[in-house]
Amino acid sequence: MSFEFYIAMGDSMTLDDYPAGDAERRGLNCRKDIGAAALLYKNESQLFPELAGHDLASIRPGLKFANLAYDDATTEDMLFEERIKQLNQYSTNHCLITLTIGGNDLLTIFKSIPSTNMRALTSATQEVHTRYLQLLKLIKATVPASTILLTTLYDPTDGTGILPSTTMGTGTLPVTFIEQFNIFIASCARRQKAILADVYSHFQGHGAECGHKDNFWYCPLQPIEPSYLGASEIRRVWFETLKREQQI
Repeated sequence: MSFEFYIAMGDSMTLDDYPAGDAERRGLNCRKDIGAAALLYKNESQLFPELAGHDLASIRPGLKFANLAYDDATTEDMLFEERIKQLNQYSTNHCLITLTIGGNDLLTIFKSIPSTNMRALTSATQEVHTRYLQLLKLIKATVPASTILLTTLYDPTDGTGILPSTTMGTGTLPVTFIEQFNIFIASCARRQKAILADVYSHFQGHGAECGHKDNFWYCPLQPIEPSYLGASEIRRVWFETLKREQQI
């Protein structure tokens, strides 16, 4: 399909802020818009010369880009009418849409419900599943001529449940619910004719269990956020998925 717009939707997995801050702390000379969505649209050759041409702007000259993602986004507030209204201007266009959402929902649940209360955790996460599907259907209805790329959630704990910092306090996160949510996202992709980008699998071994700082794809001070390398790796999964699905 010949896309007219690339629209990024969702949370901080998509944004520029954390990757740019990470690059600045490392003293790297580069532009500020180096989040996953911005890199998918246009590569940053100063940081990633090996990925020259691996971006939408190179393959689809004239493609326009809109980043509608925002920090701390959840499925609940993305369902608010004013959020979806942002898509109305694209209702008749052929659009590529990337969606990263659900991580903040789960973090809120993990903070508020003890990991031992499996019944409450299960009930709360099932509500997230329901809202995610509602959101996906609403996006499809608002922009019917769209190709939607659904993104699985990464796990900074690498399956251990223990974040590589004290951001979430002490204790072990019930990461099995991340795995279950990703299985649900995959089922949504199949049933709703969307495309699945499996960031979760690609990021395994690059969090708490990475073994060396050079293999760590998260911000050291905020390990639930992607570093500049992490943002590029999300972009890599998106780009390679679109190529495999013959969408670019």
